[in-house]
Amino acid sequence: MDSTVLLHLLICLRDKGDISDVSAVHVHHGLSCYADQWAEHCQSICDRWKVSLTITRVSLENQGYGLEQAARDARYQVFVNAVKEGGCLLQGHHRDDQAETVLLRLFRGTGVDGIQGIPGKRPLGNGLLLRPLLNVPRSAIEDYARSNSLQFIEDDSNTDERFSRNFLRQRLIPMVEERWPGVSERLVEFVREVGQVNQVVQQHTADQLETCIDYRPQWLLDQQPLINIAAMKLLDIGSQRRVVREWLKLQEIQPPSRETLEQIFFEVVEARVDAEPLLRISNRFTLTRYQQMLVVLDEEIRLNAFEPMLWDWRKEPVLELGDRSLICRSVQEKEGRVIQLPQKTLLLKRRCHISGDEKFAIAGRQGRKTLKKWLQDYKVPPWLREYLPFIFDGKQMVAAPGLWSCVDDGSGDVDGISLSWKSA
Repeated sequence: MDSTVLLHLLICLRDKGDISDVSAVHVHHGLSCYADQWAEHCQSICDRWKVSLTITRVSLENQGYGLEQAARDARYQVFVNAVKEGGCLLQGHHRDDQAETVLLRLFRGTGVDGIQGIPGKRPLGNGLLLRPLLNVPRSAIEDYARSNSLQFIEDDSNTDERFSRNFLRQRLIPMVEERWPGVSERLVEFVREVGQVNQVVQQHTADQLETCIDYRPQWLLDQQPLINIAAMKLLDIGSQRRVVREWLKLQEIQPPSRETLEQIFFEVVEARVDAEPLLRISNRFTLTRYQQMLVVLDEEIRLNAFEPMLWDWRKEPVLELGDRSLICRSVQEKEGRVIQLPQKTLLLKRRCHISGDEKFAIAGRQGRKTLKKWLQDYKVPPWLREYLPFIFDGKQMVAAPGLWSCVDDGSGDVDGISLSWKSA
C-alpha cells in the first residue's frame, strides 16, 4: 500500500510536469509462494501508469544474522544499483514505521544515534535515498489509497509474528496505543527532539574521532582509516564508545548494538597485548586490533591465493590478483621510491612458495633476514602476508611491492618504476 500510494503521488507530479521522469524497481525475494504474482501485479500497475519497471530477483545469504537482515542486505544492494548518478530513490516509509523502528532498536540495544530511527534522507550509491512520507501516519495513507481506489497487495508475511517488526505492529503497539492513545505520534516527536540534540553530540564526536584517526599506507592498508587506541583512551569511556560507532559509520558500516559495542571493547580493544583478536560485527565486516590500531576487515574483498606465475610487467603493468592489483608505473626519482626492474619476464611468488630458512638483503637496510622477519619489521598485517606477491628474477628476490626493493638503484637522479599492491 505504502509503495503504491507513493508511486501514485509521483505519477501525479509527473503528469503535472513537476518532475520529468519516474521509474520503479521491484525486488523479488523469492520467499513467498505468491512472489511471482506480486511481480506480475507490479508490472500491471506500472504498465497502466506508463512507468518503466525493473524486477530484480535476489538470492538470500543468511549468514547467521536472520532472514530479515539477509533480505534487507539484498534489497538495498538492488537499490544502490538502481540509482543513477545524481538521482533519487524514494521509499514509502511512514510515521508508524518510524515508531516501530525506534522501539525495535531500543529493544535490541541501540545507541543514541540509533534511537533517531529512520532518516528522512541519506546518501545511497551515486544518489540519494528519500522518504517523503515519513511524517505521515498510516491512517492518512490508507485514506488516500481508499479515496483514489488504488489496488495493492499486502505481503502475507506481514502478519507472521515470528518477525520482530510484525510482532510490534500486530500485537505490542496496538496494546500500548489502547492504553495511551497517540503514543506512536509522541514517540516520533521525541525521536525528532533527540535527533536535534544528537546533532550537537555527533559534531563533538566527529571532532574527537579526528584526534583518534590514523592511517598506515606503509602497512599496505592504503587510506583505510584506523583508530589509534592510545589516542582514543585519552577520552572518557562514553566518548570512546561514541567514537567507535562514528568510525564505523564513516566506513558505511551499520552501527553496532550496545551489546556488540561492549564486545568490541572487551574482546578487541582490551584483549591481551599478544593477542590477535577477531570479532565478526556483521555479515560482511570483522574487527581486529593490530599494533594498537583498530582495523576493519572487509570479508567481501577477495585476495588471490595464486600459484607461482610469470609476469611480463612491460606488457601487463596492472595485474589483477583478486580485489587487489599489482601495479607498476613509470615515475621520476623525485616522486618517491623507484626501482629499476630487469627488462624481462619476472616470477611472482607468495610467502608459502619461499623457504622459511632463506634470507634476503633489502636495499637501504642492514643485514640479511628471513622473509618472516622482514614482514614483521615492516609491520605487514597478518591477514595480508599470505597473499602479498613477491617479485623474483630467477632465484633472486627483486622487490615486495609497496614495501621494499632488493636492488640498490644508487643515489643518483634516476627515473624508474613505482610498484604498489592496492585494492582495485
